[in-house]
Amino acid sequence: MQKKILSRRSFVKAAALTGAAVAVGSLAGCGKKGVAQSEVIKGKSKKQEILYRGDTKHWQAYFAVAK
Repeated sequence: MQKKILSRRSFVKAAALTGAAVAVGSLAGCGKKGVAQSEVIKGKSKKQEILYRGDTKHWQAYFAVAK
């Protein structure tokens, strides 16, 4: 029984240390400066972009309710 408790405790301790190490490593990676983007990224999609006009009566009704 005592051996089971010690093995559980060692497992929990190892899991906590591993979790802390992963958390610190992921936070350290967030601080890196990214490469500055100087141009627009163009995709390869053949679909035409749909631009919605906001001056139709349906959009005006939506905007009025959304406020």
